[in-house]
Amino acid sequence: MALRSRRREDIGDDELELVPVMNMFLVLIPFLLLSASFYHIKAINTSVPVLSSTSATTKGKPSKADAKVTVIVELKEKAVVLTATCDELSYNDLVKLETEMPVKNPEVYPMEKISQHLQYIKDKYPKSDTVILVPTQQVAYGTIIRTMDTARSANNAELFPNVVLSGKVG
Repeated sequence: MALRSRRREDIGDDELELVPVMNMFLVLIPFLLLSASFYHIKAINTSVPVLSSTSATTKGKPSKADAKVTVIVELKEKAVVLTATCDELSYNDLVKLETEMPVKNPEVYPMEKISQHLQYIKDKYPKSDTVILVPTQQVAYGTIIRTMDTARSANNAELFPNVVLSGKVG
């Protein structure tokens, strides 16, 4: 009987040592809080594509100058392709706005030519305000950002304030 009573006493005397765990958290929590303040999140201001905002109450066909053109800029490894889409314009009018600019060096894209063509489209259709940018995987991040800035403004004039970043579909 003496053996059984000893075993029960041994089992009941064990206690958990929580002091080392508490000390660890005492050091770990301030370290995590301090390191979190150095983490900065950057964001690029973009928007989603919007369907044509043609009013159902408008009677007759709107004039070509009132049309809102959405410009699509495809950044490829060997070329930059600019196309346009619009519900109010005919296919022939949209084809006149298309252009393709060759890229000789993948690190240097023709931003000045892109800007000039976007200014031409904006002058022709002043109500236009959206550019959809479609880069391929080979295009550098810096090139995408420069193209977005080029599409938004040129020569201190606002071109297309709504720049949408999209992937190639299909």
